[in-house]
Amino acid sequence: MDGERRRFVDAHMHLWDSSANPWYGFPEPGGDDFGLNLQLPKKFADPFLLDDYVAALAPANVVKCVHVTAGIAPENVEAESAWIAGIARERGLPNAMIGSVDPEQPAVEIEAMLDRQMANPAFRGIRVLAGLDYSTPAAETILSALASRDLLYDAVAHPGGIAPLAEAMTRHDGLVVVLEHIGWPLSDDTATFTGWGAEMALLARHPNAHCKLSGLPMFVHRADEGAFRRYLDACIDLFGADRCMFGSNFPVDLSYCSFADILEIFEAVAADRTAAEAELLFGGTAERVYRI
Repeated sequence: MDGERRRFVDAHMHLWDSSANPWYGFPEPGGDDFGLNLQLPKKFADPFLLDDYVAALAPANVVKCVHVTAGIAPENVEAESAWIAGIARERGLPNAMIGSVDPEQPAVEIEAMLDRQMANPAFRGIRVLAGLDYSTPAAETILSALASRDLLYDAVAHPGGIAPLAEAMTRHDGLVVVLEHIGWPLSDDTATFTGWGAEMALLARHPNAHCKLSGLPMFVHRADEGAFRRYLDACIDLFGADRCMFGSNFPVDLSYCSFADILEIFEAVAADRTAAEAELLFGGTAERVYRI
């Protein structure tokens, strides 16, 4: 630790500046929420630059971080990647980047877009914010292309879509998958938790499946240890600490609470684990999976 601050490798964060990069478009409070049930109490911090990020996460000693594309349109992801790469060269953060592709494009263009993003040495893989239908040829193209290039798939999957993701992994044994935001459950009711748990158990059977312990304020709309703990503990029990990693999801989750609030809950979860497991959750797993 840096003094009393916890060493932290943030597995999921964003930077943006809509005035400099006008392709970013985010929901207004009470407006379109992309089906994510965000219920924003205020607009996302904009701009949210590296100094803003470091200040917001000051309760922890952030030593490395993974930038996940915040671009809504895949055609803008390459410009975003170049912008983030410039920040990283100057400041040393972020250390890894997750980009995207457009699943509506022909297979040859999907692969070409991956190859262009691979020119950035920090590029590690992609997310598709709208999710993928794993029964489609496009999904097979994307997953196969990622596996053949030793790239990660940062999966956006909600309850109802986690089991199809697990099934798709049976067809792509070499693919490393990181499920974002514990599967985006969107609610903390008992029925959602039960169904979510059954699907997560299917995914956890795959040794290449990992889980980001992040994004909980998006669906609970506050920092709530009681609501968070059953999800966080269930993930660690299913996947093990060596396949789980904490993430801030800032600045999105900053709309609901401070990082000090989140860190307190992460620390409570880690306190019930061994010191070695805590190190994995706070940094070791993300460092290994994202090769940073």
